[in-house]
Amino acid sequence: MTAPADPPADPPEGSAPSRSTRQPSGASRAQARERTMARILALGRAQLVERGPAELSVREIARGLGMVSSAIYRYVDSRDALLTLLIADAFTELADRVDAALDQAALDQGSLDQAAPAPAGPGPASPDPRTRFLALAGTMTAWALAHPERWTLLYGTPVRGYAAPAESTTAPGTRVMARLLEIAADAADAADAADARPGGAATGAASAAPPQPLPAEAVRLLEDAAAELGVDVPPEVALRAVAAWSALVGIISAHVFGQLGPDAAAIGEELIGLQAQIVADLICPR
Repeated sequence: MTAPADPPADPPEGSAPSRSTRQPSGASRAQARERTMARILALGRAQLVERGPAELSVREIARGLGMVSSAIYRYVDSRDALLTLLIADAFTELADRVDAALDQAALDQGSLDQAAPAPAGPGPASPDPRTRFLALAGTMTAWALAHPERWTLLYGTPVRGYAAPAESTTAPGTRVMARLLEIAADAADAADAADARPGGAATGAASAAPPQPLPAEAVRLLEDAAAELGVDVPPEVALRAVAAWSALVGIISAHVFGQLGPDAAAIGEELIGLQAQIVADLICPR
């Protein structure tokens, strides 16, 4: 008995189909494009490590895919477009990691709550804001130290002649900032609730006014930024969140860029963790 022949392989996307080959369905074409885009990102990340963002080459991507150079431009039409893809990809991966860490913190808190008396309010208690901030900071730190080239692409020296398009990078680039702003808002609410209880004492940074009145322009800017991120928070709290965000990115960058020297680099994650505790006091005082 003759063994059945293997089915014909799918033709490369964009190649002319033979008379005996059926046209791929729309779903198949979409899947093929998705696979190609994933390979483009993987090759782009490898180039980023090897040569840096200024030297990215779309033609080299085409060679890695086994494509003629003209075919790659259906997917990414310039070095700047490749940079945009890599920036959005890095922001998305970092934000996904932070979301997963905060979800895990909530699960861990839920496990602890099961062993404790049930809370009076509805549902399990979420992790306290300080725990969430430190989970966010630790996740950012681990990702940055594992992917220094990608962190540099996001928070290092801008690539000369390149401007990231807001329509492609703002949404993924502000996801972690929005989570930090949520944490600051929850910390302020908790502080206000504690102060309102009988015998409650002012808790300090989370409910304190800024050292001087905010200029009207700063108030508008902070209110607009909070609204854009979808978080209802007073401008004074938003200001502290911005300070905490800037400090956290600066601390991590100092280690990634080797600005503190080799001795600090050797204990980078531990040292950043200690500094993160200090930064947490800006929005989640102990």
